Amino acid sequence: MNLRTVLRYLLTLFDRLDLQRERAEPAETIAAIERDAEFRGVNLWVLICAVLVASVGLNVNSTAVIIGAMLISPLMGPIVGIGVSLATYDLALLKKSAKNFGVAVAFSLATSAVYFALSPLKEPQSELLARTSPTVWDVLIAFFGGLAGIIAATSREKKFTVIAGVAIATALMPPLCTAGYGIARFSGTFFFGALYLFTINAVFISTAAYIVAQILRFPNRDVDDPLRRRRVHRLVLAVVVVTMLPSLYLAWQLVESTIVQQRVRAFVQNEFTLPRTTVVNYYLTEHGDSAVVHVIVVGEPLDSVQIAERKERLATQYGLQHYHLDVVQGGAPAISTDRLRAEVLEDFYRRSELKLRSMEDSLRALEQALVAYRKDEHLTAELVEEVTVLYPSVRGIALRQAVLFHPTVATPDTLTIALVEIERPTSTTLRQLERWLRTRTRRPNLRVVVM
Repeated sequence: MNLRTVLRYLLTLFDRLDLQRERAEPAETIAAIERDAEFRGVNLWVLICAVLVASVGLNVNSTAVIIGAMLISPLMGPIVGIGVSLATYDLALLKKSAKNFGVAVAFSLATSAVYFALSPLKEPQSELLARTSPTVWDVLIAFFGGLAGIIAATSREKKFTVIAGVAIATALMPPLCTAGYGIARFSGTFFFGALYLFTINAVFISTAAYIVAQILRFPNRDVDDPLRRRRVHRLVLAVVVVTMLPSLYLAWQLVESTIVQQRVRAFVQNEFTLPRTTVVNYYLTEHGDSAVVHVIVVGEPLDSVQIAERKERLATQYGLQHYHLDVVQGGAPAISTDRLRAEVLEDFYRRSELKLRSMEDSLRALEQALVAYRKDEHLTAELVEEVTVLYPSVRGIALRQAVLFHPTVATPDTLTIALVEIERPTSTTLRQLERWLRTRTRRPNLRVVVM
């Protein structure tokens, strides 16, 4: 392969990666971002409903409900607005986005705190616990998710599927609701841990928007002052570094803890597999600088020499020099070891079966949600062709399923939301469009929301 062929392949590759071909006018993109940054009326009520849906999902440990809440959440608007305003030095957009971001966070925390204060389910489930210890991997998810979102937002044809996927991946709503749980339960661990995860997501989505706006050379709103440009660059870099450093430390702790657990598991499996002795359980305890591996065994007792040998191998062969070994031996006779092993295995399989059923239920719910999502996506593609003929002022449309909760009704309603981007909407046009969409989709509970 000669140099000319290589260059031709490279040019073809660069042409495929070029964003200019599908790029909308920067003024049009910025105008859409300004609209999305506003939290008033419909946007604010949709946010409150999304917070309640997410809080219920976290409370009952339902992954499918949490995903639904993330799909209808409009939280990304002001976050992207902050990034773009910094890239274009647009002080007015920055103030508007920051103000609306504060309003959104305040309403979200208040709504979730009130819900969890009134909820009879007090114990935190795994979905809540998962939002309290962010790491550097959450940084990567937020950054690349935000990158996908802002790139889709700059396209002439809005990629609603991409934006919806970004809302799920970056998960802005669940951490805010978890922070609300911390307020309701007066728990600093939940509040600060979840709020830090939300801060990571917000900062790095905003940073991604800032970088893309700089690369695509969005026009500056104010005078192009080199000193101001340097100050903004330094501010963004400082915020990114300060936000990321604690997550690096938490990620290192997580990796270190995982390595220790793997070594302890290998130590117990290799050193305590004996014909007449059974390991009932093992666990770690740490108090300051003291760390102990506790191994509980029954059957034929181990003598002091055997325990000493295992203590030595714990440090030399498994790299756990700072861990002490504590072998707790039961008094069960050796003859009952086989029966005890059978009981332990039976309990293990029973627990595994229950966990597997729970995972299957979650997977089935996700599959159902994915089927409904793809059905809406296919229907949206058909509607785009028809609606542009009947209503030329419509620029884009997307269908989403939502769960609507009423304060006085126990059973929630399923609602179809039609997100519509339309030029100069009038009440008459919107009523006609809503009636047509209800008839066309055969969904009487459809509501039109103007983007």
